[in-house]
Amino acid sequence: MQTIDIIVIGTTVMLILGVIVILLVMFQQKQVIQHKLLIRDKDLQLQRERLVAVLQGQEQERKRIAEDLHDEVGAQLSVLKLSIGGLMPLLKTGNGEAERLKETKDFTDIIIQQLRFISQSLHPQALENLGLAHALDSFCSLMNKNKAVKIHFRVAENHHPVEMEKALNVYRVVQELINNILKHAAATEVTITYQTTPSLLTITVADNGNGLLLPSLDANKKKTGSLGLKNIESRLNIIGGKINFAAGDPKGTLATITVENYQA
Repeated sequence: MQTIDIIVIGTTVMLILGVIVILLVMFQQKQVIQHKLLIRDKDLQLQRERLVAVLQGQEQERKRIAEDLHDEVGAQLSVLKLSIGGLMPLLKTGNGEAERLKETKDFTDIIIQQLRFISQSLHPQALENLGLAHALDSFCSLMNKNKAVKIHFRVAENHHPVEMEKALNVYRVVQELINNILKHAAATEVTITYQTTPSLLTITVADNGNGLLLPSLDANKKKTGSLGLKNIESRLNIIGGKINFAAGDPKGTLATITVENYQA
């Protein structure tokens, strides 16, 4: 065998060995990457399960407190209101006792209304009984009684039912958005629009405020102790939803919530 043939054969063997080594290294790197991705996915799944457990615990505690307020404190205040109403015809003196008793009765009625609002905020009973659209409509009606801001709720007639876990998380997101608007936007009107297709739920929250909601949300996002926006993002991540903020037209802020495959 000639020297040239030996060199060619040796070079070919070396090239083949080099390719094999490269392939082995690439395969090993691929295995390492896949293993890291698997660990990351498991960590994300574990974090998600922990977050779901925390939120479910919060909702159960809210429900318990709301029921106690409604069934115990609310019932006792209603009895007190009736008792005061029964005493009013018995007062015939002209020293102002009847007027003061009426003021006490009216004040008791205000407390009962505020208690109902707190109970509804803690646990929206309409959500379980009538669905997300009716629960949001009821929430807007309660907020309008406070007269801090006028909230309009618009919904299409042919809306589809929303799975309960997703409905509850969306409801809390809308609540948090309204709270942020009241704190930062200085708005006088808010319009909530509720739309559904068989595969997509879309809710827009538009205010006519000063437009400072967007900068405040960005600032809060950078704060380690700020929970408002993080709660919104966490709840939407759990149900596969998204939220987008944009400047309103002609002013204010427009928040758009979308959730795919929202039906049970």
